[in-house]
Amino acid sequence: MVEKRMKNLGAACLLSILLLSMSGETFAQSRMRAALLAEGREDFIENCAACHGADAIGKGELAQKLLKPPKDLTTIAAANGGQFPFWRVFDVIAGDVRVPGHDTFHMPNYSQRMRSQEASPGFPAAHVRILELTHYLESIQQQPR
Repeated sequence: MVEKRMKNLGAACLLSILLLSMSGETFAQSRMRAALLAEGREDFIENCAACHGADAIGKGELAQKLLKPPKDLTTIAAANGGQFPFWRVFDVIAGDVRVPGHDTFHMPNYSQRMRSQEASPGFPAAHVRILELTHYLESIQQQPR
């Protein structure tokens, strides 16, 4: 038990030293990056998780009811030679590129919903939310083994 606490304390100290050694700009950038990814995740949970699952692997509560099973969104980069096709994913989310499964009534056009919410207090512009969501999807890609 004591040994485990010492390891945790050591890890916490190492993390503190690392954070303190970062320049103010880098630390601010990482805080902003964390906020951007958190907002993207929030939109994902609200708009995508019912079908794709909270873990984005395609096993959401509505997945079995769909005509075409939802894709595992954590393997987008792997399916594209290890590169995440950022702007293609952005265009798919924005509704500018049609993909199988998104062309039925099962896949609502969330970008339209996002655009309709822009005038409401607390909702950023649709393109900002789609950028956040795209960055979030990029951040959850499985690492090559």
